[in-house]
Amino acid sequence: MDEATLISIALLVVVVSLWLALSKSSKKQPPGPTGLPIVGYLPFMTMKPFKKLTELSETYGPVYSVRLGSMNILIITDYELMKEAFAKDAFMGRPPNLPFQLSEVTMKTEALTGLPWKEQKKFSLHMLRDLGFGKTKMEEHLKDEILELLDRMSENVEKPAKFSYFLAPSMSNNIASMIFGNRMKYDDPERQKLDVLVTDIGRLAGSVSWQLFFPWIRAIINYFNIGNNAKLINVLQELKEYCCKEMEAHEATLDANNIRDFMDGYLLEIKKNSCDPKSTFQKDVLADLSRAFFGAGSDTVRVTVDWLMLTCAAYPQVQKRIHAEIDEVIGHDRFPTWQDHLAMPYTDAAIAELMRWKSIVPLNVMRYTLLDTELNGYFIPKHIHVLGVMWAVDHNEKLWGKDVDEYKPERFLSGDGKKFVRPEYAIPFSIGKRSCPGKTFAEIEIFLYLVSILQKFEIYVPQGQEIDFEGQLGITLQPKRQDLRLKLRHKAG
Repeated sequence: MDEATLISIALLVVVVSLWLALSKSSKKQPPGPTGLPIVGYLPFMTMKPFKKLTELSETYGPVYSVRLGSMNILIITDYELMKEAFAKDAFMGRPPNLPFQLSEVTMKTEALTGLPWKEQKKFSLHMLRDLGFGKTKMEEHLKDEILELLDRMSENVEKPAKFSYFLAPSMSNNIASMIFGNRMKYDDPERQKLDVLVTDIGRLAGSVSWQLFFPWIRAIINYFNIGNNAKLINVLQELKEYCCKEMEAHEATLDANNIRDFMDGYLLEIKKNSCDPKSTFQKDVLADLSRAFFGAGSDTVRVTVDWLMLTCAAYPQVQKRIHAEIDEVIGHDRFPTWQDHLAMPYTDAAIAELMRWKSIVPLNVMRYTLLDTELNGYFIPKHIHVLGVMWAVDHNEKLWGKDVDEYKPERFLSGDGKKFVRPEYAIPFSIGKRSCPGKTFAEIEIFLYLVSILQKFEIYVPQGQEIDFEGQLGITLQPKRQDLRLKLRHKAG
């Protein structure tokens, strides 16, 4: 090939590259605020970024772009636009740089981060359904756990105590039952170790999340394996080792005619797809998926029940109406069932309104575009981070009325107060193709925990104290640890 030909090819490459760049730049881009060099708009963010991002939408519209650190983030604050976007494959991805370290196999197959998530989610939903989760079988799993929690709470009746500390191990044990099929007693060392790991992961992931916006800093910290990054990597590895140990035990006793739990079902799916080199059903994926279930499955339920207990103490008229429904529908001699919620509209409304009022997950877990796409008339390129501001939907006056900052269960009731009514824009478990696969499981847990606690106890604010409703942002909006008092509603015997 002569010199003239090489020059011609080089010029052609340059022209094509320039044409592609110009064609993209000529498309309508989302607007957004101007930040500072290197740090972008981060210095102007507040301790409540979900509120700041909502405020910015009043200036730039419901779809805009903001540079945080060295990364452009697409922000969506409108329900209809979230619904449109999150129904598309283009918005289904998860960023490759989230603080939860995924295995090489999981990253390579994109089982949890890309389009293959669709088959993982479909399998998970079928598996849970086949196991009876969402039916009475799941309630039997929960019953023993809740009864043990009530016994522990009963030891602290009539004295101030931070009952939120009792909730975390109870919820994580429910996830262990679902995945591993075995419920561990409260004083089991294995259970206590698991509780510590799950708690540490949530805390450490929150502490290093800022590094998402500075990939080059994160690369340096990871290289030297220092700070909370090193601690997070260690606890994630410990939890993975725990899951792998359970996996080995399950493989040794696996019986296709007796699927005991989620791990059994997944291992059989791996065997079924063993001849397919492109299969995303792999042991490493199962370990990462199990860890994800622990984080998402236990935290949301715990935080919601924690908020509900504080709210019942601060709003005695709400607690009184829930007590009345419990007494009328269930009484105090039998354990509640999920079926009971059909006859308890006010209780359902109190739960739904709490999840709206406190926006349990005020910022949707970060998404990542997999394809070039469009939204609201703007060109959205692939490999862009996307953040849905759920708090903006939950506190939109056009949807909920001007009293959005008040706690009013009546929002979710029919005019005569006899039916529970959930608007489509009530989306505490997100929306679209990456909405929470454990939604039904979580709803049943929250209802049974709240009703079981209020069936047995009245909840009070200790004398001289007030409930602090300012949440602390992690992955969820968590209440501060606060003292409450319990009083038995019915004397034994």
